[in-house]
Amino acid sequence: MLNDTISTLIRNLNDEQSLAIKELIHQVADFDSNLLIYGETGVGKDFWANYLSAVSSYSTILNLNCGDVPPNLLESEWFGYKRGAFTGADRDFEGKWSKATGGILFLNQIDLLDLNLQARLLRIIERKKFFPLGSVEEQDINVRFVFSADDDIEQKVREGTFRADLFYRISTHKVRIPPLRERKKDIIPLLRYFAKSKQIDFTLGEDDLELLRLYPWRGNIRELENFITSVAIKKKQLTHDDIQLLLKNSTDFLESIINRDITLEELEQKYITFLLQKYRNKVKVANILGISRKSLYNKLK
Repeated sequence: MLNDTISTLIRNLNDEQSLAIKELIHQVADFDSNLLIYGETGVGKDFWANYLSAVSSYSTILNLNCGDVPPNLLESEWFGYKRGAFTGADRDFEGKWSKATGGILFLNQIDLLDLNLQARLLRIIERKKFFPLGSVEEQDINVRFVFSADDDIEQKVREGTFRADLFYRISTHKVRIPPLRERKKDIIPLLRYFAKSKQIDFTLGEDDLELLRLYPWRGNIRELENFITSVAIKKKQLTHDDIQLLLKNSTDFLESIINRDITLEELEQKYITFLLQKYRNKVKVANILGISRKSLYNKLK
């Protein structure tokens, strides 16, 4: 059911960059080769991993977050252990990797692993075998590896905080998920998806929809979902007032550009967004900019 729901969501995304990602996912879906999905925090890397599972011949996917388990417990949680392997191990324990057999093993936020665990993981991925703690018998791994990392993983490789040999091993295929602000055609379909999942009535005019497209969504899909959730707590309909509250609480225009080197195009986009949020009147905004209303509409497109 989860894969069906996410598959429906992904199929409704129609930004050119998302269409290209979907095409790549389909191309590599049934290859037994490593895939790295990377991008800013909150862009929906787990959505794309689940979409891969939905369109591939791998019927199951097990999501393990590398940042959720303390390093001293990670190996026992992942690989399991034999009775007596350490104090308190009073029975055999099947690790989570074994439970992923025959499916996709999605190691989320792999860039959060420390260097020692990176070295251990590299050996295991290369050999597709591991020892449960306290065991003298190796166990085979029969999974399709998929990994995720933040957008700066290649910078971490250059700085030496992420092993270069592991990076090249996990990125046989790699796909970068652009931030939501670069995929504006995806914003409204995503809003509709979350509104439907939380039983929120989503009926807005085109002006309000345009404001939502222009909003920067710095927290990406996570911020968008949180916005819908905050509305759902209070009522069952998304209205113009909710959008105005979102814009009012966002970072001020000047604060969003200070101490940043941005292009003239980005500056223009931010300034137009700021004026639209402030005046809610396209004729007035066009007059302030000294352009026709038609020219403003062209810029919004």
